[in-house]
This record gives sequence, structure tokens and C-alpha cells, in this order.
Amino acid sequence: MAAKKNGKLREEKGQAIFELLVFLPILIFLYTVIFNVGNAINVSINQQKTVRRYFYFLMKGNSYLPYQGELSGYAGGVTRVSASMIGFADRLEGASGAGGTPVAPCFRFNSIFSDSGDESCDEPVEGERQTSYIRVMTVYGVCGENLSLQGDRWVSEYAQTPDNQDPRSTNRACTISDQ
Repeated sequence: MAAKKNGKLREEKGQAIFELLVFLPILIFLYTVIFNVGNAINVSINQQKTVRRYFYFLMKGNSYLPYQGELSGYAGGVTRVSASMIGFADRLEGASGAGGTPVAPCFRFNSIFSDSGDESCDEPVEGERQTSYIRVMTVYGVCGENLSLQGDRWVSEYAQTPDNQDPRSTNRACTISDQ
């Protein structure tokens, strides 16, 4: 009651509205950042579930991994394989079929402070260090039997003698390499 008598409340009239006007853009910016990052995380989680389920659908009933049918697709000097994997791609660029380069799905990161102008996901603006787009990439795989390329056949690397260490227990296990 003493404050009303002194008139101090009249001097602070409109302070709450001023504070609202100052902090409202900051709150809206934080909301858009949280919303966009949350959407990207949600898409990543859903892609991971889809890729994992599709991987096990393709491999159902096959306990021998990597699958012999996918080994013919390895190129570029790959001579040792012990992992089987699959990834999520929006499309393939370059060579048609399985030889193309996978391109991850693209999502726009909306913000009230950024103007992407004529930028698109596939054609970023030249000279800009930042972009308004996010690519969410997902790959899932399982380790399997070590196979090495001998001539034109893939041969298992199981130990042949008691003093030969089993390659499944070495640091080369679960790799795709050219050695």
C-alpha cells in the first residue's frame, strides 16, 4: 500500500509490455530452433527404425552374412568383407541402379533470422558458409563372417590349423577393406 501512495507504480507503467516486446522475438527464435531440431531428430529415429526393419526383412532366414549376392557390387579394390549393411537414401545419383551414389533426404531448417532466398537443397548459394538445409543420413549393419576375395571368388577366412588365430577374433573383424 505504501508504494501506491508514493506513486512508484505509475512510473513503471508499461514495463511488462516493453519486456514482452523485447523478449518475444527471442522466444519465437528459440521455439523455431527447438521445433526444427526436434523434427530432424524424429526423422532420424524413424529412418533408423525403417532401415533396421528392412535390413532384417531382407536377411530373414539367412544366418550367413554378408550376403553373397551383395558382394558382387563391391568395387574399387575391396578384398576383405565381414559386414553387411544397408542405408536410407532419398535417391541415387550418377550411375543407374545399385552403382549410384546415395543422397540423403533433405529438410529445410526454418528460422526467422535467415533468408535462404533462391537456395535449394541440391543447389546451395555460392560463397555462403551457412545453409538452411539439413541432410539426415542413416546406415545400419551387422557383422558377419570374414570373407576375402581370392581370384574371382569370395572365400571364408576360418582358421585352418590350431596355431592359426581365428580371423573372427582379430581387429580385422567386421570390416570392409582393401587389405
